[in-house]
Amino acid sequence: MEINTDDFNERGLYLLLPEGRRIALTQARVEAYAHSFEANLDRIPPEIQGAVHFQFCPVCPEKDRALFCHALPATLAFLADLKDFSSHDRVGAVYRGPEPGLVCVPETTMQEALQYVVILSLLDYCEVGLKYARFFHGTHPLMRSTELIARVHLNIHWDCQGDGPRIKEVLRALTNEITCTCRCQVERLRLISEHDALINAFVNLQTQIEFLSLSKGALAG
Repeated sequence: MEINTDDFNERGLYLLLPEGRRIALTQARVEAYAHSFEANLDRIPPEIQGAVHFQFCPVCPEKDRALFCHALPATLAFLADLKDFSSHDRVGAVYRGPEPGLVCVPETTMQEALQYVVILSLLDYCEVGLKYARFFHGTHPLMRSTELIARVHLNIHWDCQGDGPRIKEVLRALTNEITCTCRCQVERLRLISEHDALINAFVNLQTQIEFLSLSKGALAG
């Protein structure tokens, strides 16, 4: 994959489609969408806003104060761009994060590439995810699952200074709360859209976090 770095100058994920088209899923677009979303909440039909699954996650510290889930705009910002794609459509992907340089994947599935949207919504906007964002330092959204889990394990180990009981408690809290928010976002998405690639991206991350919990004994030992 030949890459001109000048074509990817904003922080975000760029999907490269076979016909040469490019979709830019940038953080700047999320910010713009979030402002518009807050000002136009009435564009979400009342029956959806009132649905049980549209309400705040039970673990959300803002559930009694906020007007809407703060991770929702990051989840919905790109639905119009992605509506014609399915989970297993093949795409190339280029990621520009806060660190210098680009991460390039010549070919992946749409649902794997959209892990970027999931991680962005959960770790940059969700109040629950923000509590655990430091444990994802050194990861990027195009990482293989095994690499991501290993890095998160290592970050937790360092943060807890190797203290087994503390490691176990952090893993328990992270697993319970992040999988809860993933489940809730999936249910919200199903109320609004039939886009299976984004839904499956949330399910995939939830599965990765559950694997993190399964190996807690080895880490804590």
